[in-house]
Amino acid sequence: MRRLSVVIFAMLLVGFGLQSFTLNKESTLGSEDIGLKMPKKVDAIIQNKCYGCHSANGKSDKAKEKLMWDELTSMNPSQQVEKLKAIGKVLSEGAMPPKKMVEKMPEKKLTEKETKIMSKWASKGASKLSKLI
Repeated sequence: MRRLSVVIFAMLLVGFGLQSFTLNKESTLGSEDIGLKMPKKVDAIIQNKCYGCHSANGKSDKAKEKLMWDELTSMNPSQQVEKLKAIGKVLSEGAMPPKKMVEKMPEKKLTEKETKIMSKWASKGASKLSKLI
C-alpha cells in the first residue's frame, strides 16, 4: 500500500511539472511570436506626447476609456488590431492630441515626422496581427 502511494505521488509530481512547463511555454510563445512590438521611436513618442492622458495617471476619463497604452500590449491580437486601426484613423484625421490640449500645451502637438512614424507603426502592426488571427 505504501509503495502504491509513493507511485501515485510521483505521478502527480511529474504531471504537475509537465503541466507547468506546457503553460509557461504557451504564454511565452504568445507574447513573443504574435505580440505587438513597440519600437523605441514609437515608445518615445507615446511617452512624450500621449502617455500623459492615456495612462492610469491621466486626468481625462474619456482618454482612458478610448486607449490605455499600458494595456495595449496585453490585449489579445484581435483587440490590438481594433485599437491600432483606431489609432491610425485618429492620426489621419489629426484628432490627437485634441486642439484644446495643443492650445494649452503646444509642445504636445505631434510633428509631421512623429505622425508618420506612429501611422506606419499602427498600420503595419494591424496588418501583421490580422494575418495571425
